[in-house]
Amino acid sequence: MEFETKNLEVKKFIPEYISVMYESWGTDKEVGKYLPGAFKMDWNLDDFTNYIINTYQDDNYSRSIIKDKKTNKIIGNISLYQEDSRSKSVVLWLVRDFWNKGYGTEALTKLVDELKKTNLGSIYATCDGRNIGAKTILDRSGFELIDTIPNYREDIDGNIGDELLYEIELIRVQY
Repeated sequence: MEFETKNLEVKKFIPEYISVMYESWGTDKEVGKYLPGAFKMDWNLDDFTNYIINTYQDDNYSRSIIKDKKTNKIIGNISLYQEDSRSKSVVLWLVRDFWNKGYGTEALTKLVDELKKTNLGSIYATCDGRNIGAKTILDRSGFELIDTIPNYREDIDGNIGDELLYEIELIRVQY
């Protein structure tokens, strides 16, 4: 999916972005701290490239990069996964230098607006209960906390936390 906001460009992922992704967030422990099973501190560019290529080839995923319009730098990643015929899950990562500036909320809010134009029923997201930034972005983007799974998520330090499940309904279904 591609779109623009006031400060951001969201562009479809292409392999040429991998080295920039690796340099900007691929080795930052704080960026990867709450990404279950995905983030490794000891990978090199080749390992990272293989991870990105292998996970980005799944036909159920739509992957895009987030660029800051002022600096023209890639500052993050936003992905959608087709859960079923009426719902998708979203994953958002940002480079640490761009945390707490509203960019995550700006990107996710615009994504929700774009998906409202489709016949999609819901968008889901999960996050570690200790990830204050993710919770803030989801809350500010209109997502509702619908469930908590206690002691489910292990961060890269081996600490266990709760998994929070969020949803935003795009089409309210009447039964």
